[in-house]
Amino acid sequence: MNTHEVKDPGDPLIQDFLGLNNHQVRQERERPGGDMADSFLAEGEQVIERALLAGHAISTLVVDASRKKPLPQWIPETTNILICEESVIVAISGRTKIRDPIGFFVRPRPLSFDKEIQSVATIVVTEGVTNPTNMGALFRNASALDADLICIDSASCDPLYRRAVRVSMGQVFSINHARIPNLRQGLETLMNSGFACIALTPDPSAEDISDLSLEEDTPVALLVGAEGAGLTPATLKACTYKFRIPMSKNVDSLNVATAAAVGLFAIRKARRT
Repeated sequence: MNTHEVKDPGDPLIQDFLGLNNHQVRQERERPGGDMADSFLAEGEQVIERALLAGHAISTLVVDASRKKPLPQWIPETTNILICEESVIVAISGRTKIRDPIGFFVRPRPLSFDKEIQSVATIVVTEGVTNPTNMGALFRNASALDADLICIDSASCDPLYRRAVRVSMGQVFSINHARIPNLRQGLETLMNSGFACIALTPDPSAEDISDLSLEEDTPVALLVGAEGAGLTPATLKACTYKFRIPMSKNVDSLNVATAAAVGLFAIRKARRT
């Protein structure tokens, strides 16, 4: 490994890591067309290890100079290790210390929606899920509950944004995702490919998710929307089925990641009965 001590916040070696506490700017930089569109960050040893095990290439690792614990032996020899002093850590994170190392990875090529849906049985489709924390939790739940693919509409946030990656505990690397350029057309493609498109909605007129019944070989796309607005009326209308999660004590909705978990569990149970 190539180790460098970084004491000056103006050092070119750490320019790709500056201002991580400005989430809006960072997300803009990592969007398609941004100056960091070809990269993503992973924070924490477990998350970094899972990224490496999934085949992602790391180029640089930022480490707090006050760290006493030795770096894991699985860090590739080609990695540039930046040992950063306090002033540099402040410039990067807005804090005087960081507990976990931060890895700079090469972003993989986007997957094709049309191609990916050809070989999967259970898909989660997001509409307007813009909160990276919710997106990360959704990926973790989807990975745990047998989803094969997550398809995100053009309004949803980047699953490889640092906060989403961290909240998912690296599970964004264990389940593929693809961007849907046009959600309406994407739903038509799914239905023409034999998928049952199931919309989750708090609408009282929707069917109870507990009553879901499926043939074991029926491919399913579970659609979830952002908290507050939920799925748009156009999307709800385009779906084959509309189901609700029964709730008590005047609770009118669940966090989108939680709702997706309940929906996926119901799908798994329906296929086994």
